[in-house]
Amino acid sequence: MRAIEPYGYLALFGILARASYLAEICPRSPLGEIGDGTCAGFELGQKRILSKLSGANLDWEGPEHCVNETCIFSNDHIGDGIVLITSEINAKIASNFPVTTNNGAATLPFHAAEVPGKGVGIVADRKIRKGETILIRSPTMMVQTAPHVGMESGIRGVLYDLAVGKLPVRGRELFMGQMGKDVYDKIETNCFQMYIDGANDSGGHLGCYPEVSRFNHDCRPNIHYRISNMTHITVAARDIEPGQELSISYIELMLPREERRSRLRSWGFECACSHCSMSDEEVAASDARIYRIEELETALENFNQTIVTAETGAQLAELYERERLDVYLGRVYTRAALNFALFGEEKKAQKYALAAVEAVERELGPNAADAKAMRILAENPKEHWTWGKRRRGSLGKGEGR
Repeated sequence: MRAIEPYGYLALFGILARASYLAEICPRSPLGEIGDGTCAGFELGQKRILSKLSGANLDWEGPEHCVNETCIFSNDHIGDGIVLITSEINAKIASNFPVTTNNGAATLPFHAAEVPGKGVGIVADRKIRKGETILIRSPTMMVQTAPHVGMESGIRGVLYDLAVGKLPVRGRELFMGQMGKDVYDKIETNCFQMYIDGANDSGGHLGCYPEVSRFNHDCRPNIHYRISNMTHITVAARDIEPGQELSISYIELMLPREERRSRLRSWGFECACSHCSMSDEEVAASDARIYRIEELETALENFNQTIVTAETGAQLAELYERERLDVYLGRVYTRAALNFALFGEEKKAQKYALAAVEAVERELGPNAADAKAMRILAENPKEHWTWGKRRRGSLGKGEGR
């Protein structure tokens, strides 16, 4: 699916010509003025921000090539390099995040290979156990969402070419080897939405992890992923056998086959994963389970007394398991555990709470709030605030709204 695209100096050769229509060219910034509106202001601003960043990591350089408040910050001493296209405040936050250097290829449990019908994909070299951490990566590039969307395309193209040029050779090759006709398109196609400051709208970014982008889509993926600060972590959602492809999902999966395929066409392919390639009879049964899941989840949320019993949460979990929706089991087991507690079923509440802890830790990490909550429930269901509130199959006054 993704072919390596050569990247050389020709892409940078025309930058000054492309930027010639800009009003002013400052030293080290073909994109114009910053600071007090003069080139001198640019130099002062650069030194000022570098001083602030240096407290976190002396290897960071920037700001460079600023357009209004959007600048390039880079560090070529971390793994294959990191380049940020963002504001001063976001660069300061990001520079304080822990980063991880790339493992050597020999330490990774997979390799890139041709996958029939998909092009290049990622294939397991050995058995990978459920819950095993497969890959931990810092971004090669991180781009603030607002300027990515709103900046004039010609200026944005110059800025992005300059940013890629700040990467070391291997990082540049990895980034440019992703699907997409130019840097903007590669970001749009391959990068992940993330927030480095959830309290600030300007914290929205797109994080680019070229090695992760080589994981192909599957409608029943075998990998969880999460982003912590700006580190991308992939974990096995179930056992993966040697020679089996590693996969993630590009879309929401709680959809019938035709709707999934329709959404995936925007990615430029017709999904032919094993779940989409089942017989029409098998697809009809799968789609029926998806509709039943939706019905049970709605009933549990509103406590529909004509449907919900103590076993409803377990029935929901069984449907997810039959559908091989392993990447969603954390919240499903959590819901089942809470439902059993509400009906005063101690042993079953403990069973599903412990299963939820394991699944949530795979999905969200050991410090996830839901994992902590389920540990408390598993330890003593009778002391949990939900205990017995629906034991008789009826709600107390005011409940269920």
